[in-house]
Amino acid sequence: MGSKTIIVVRHAKSEWGTGEPDFDRPLARRGFRDAYALGAILAPYCIDLVWCSPARRTRETWEQACAGGAHGDQVDVRRSFYGMWSESLISEMAALDESLAVLAIVNHQPTVGDLVYTLAQPSSLAQQAAEFFPTAAVAILTHAGDWGTIGEHTCTLEKFTRARAAAQSGENR
Repeated sequence: MGSKTIIVVRHAKSEWGTGEPDFDRPLARRGFRDAYALGAILAPYCIDLVWCSPARRTRETWEQACAGGAHGDQVDVRRSFYGMWSESLISEMAALDESLAVLAIVNHQPTVGDLVYTLAQPSSLAQQAAEFFPTAAVAILTHAGDWGTIGEHTCTLEKFTRARAAAQSGENR
């Protein structure tokens, strides 16, 4: 039995004025900057697997985070991740190979907030993530058991931060 880390990322700020359908909306200029800043937060983690929504803004968020220092061994971009709810994501987590220790999920709100709230043991930080999970924010959760035992309130929310706030405070230097 090994400890597992789940990194939950909400995509960075998207551009609304393009006239594109929701799925195809790109990142805004600020979104590109914030996504790049996510890289410094994620750089210390050896991410084994990334589950990324196929929406343009989530893919661009992950690409920019990698340019900023994040790295993942394997990126799984599946159509089903777009609009997938937390219960389904947790079911998929429970079936992961035990050799994977760190999973990153790059997705959308309200899924990311609900996922953190569902997985985390109750705390004021988990409540904060559920109520307001801003763009380019990251939640880091740990699970002391195997993937097969992951479920409601089985994780500890270690950190919840916004890329822009972390960059401004120098937290990642």
